[in-house]
Amino acid sequence: MKKSIARSMIYHIQQHASLYIFVMALLGGGVVTGALLVNKLPDEQMQALLQPFLAFESGGKLQVLSLLNEQVTGYILVDLALISIIWCTGFMLIGIPAAWLIVFLKGMMFGFTTGLFISEFGWEGLWISFGVVLPHNLLLIPVYVIICVHAIKITLHLWRRVLTRQSFSPTFRTASINYTVLFGCLLVFVIVGGLIEAFVPPYWMKWFHPLA
Repeated sequence: MKKSIARSMIYHIQQHASLYIFVMALLGGGVVTGALLVNKLPDEQMQALLQPFLAFESGGKLQVLSLLNEQVTGYILVDLALISIIWCTGFMLIGIPAAWLIVFLKGMMFGFTTGLFISEFGWEGLWISFGVVLPHNLLLIPVYVIICVHAIKITLHLWRRVLTRQSFSPTFRTASINYTVLFGCLLVFVIVGGLIEAFVPPYWMKWFHPLA
């Protein structure tokens, strides 16, 4: 069973390699852009963005944990909303550029956050990023890539039907159902990623933070 699923996944990636490369390029471009934006950030704004982590360093752990949990709740809702928007664009003839923009912005936020820590703390900032930025993004970034690729597939299917003036066949309906089921499964990963974001960074800063 596991081998069959693995083979199906490998076959799917091989069949749609160009789409995955394109979406990953968008994501990578966002990461680079976000990292470069850190250099344009005024010191006052940088300190404001780093305030929760600087407060943790100074000893206000309970207050910071509460603040981080509030932020994480907001992040989960934002990710759920963005994934839902990408899913919706799959059923729109001209909506897919919005999905590309969202993936680009996701990469930009990842690059910006990592660059912010490195700019402030140097190599120690890279160590911080391993525990604060990376864990939940190991789940969330693949979710964004996967849903975007499938949204493009559905949109291309729609365009073929419109341009050839064909009716929507059972094959398309099956693909739409599978797309929606995939969307529901990915939402679970978004929630799990949010929980990781809520619990891993505070413990990482407590036990492994080089400045704590």
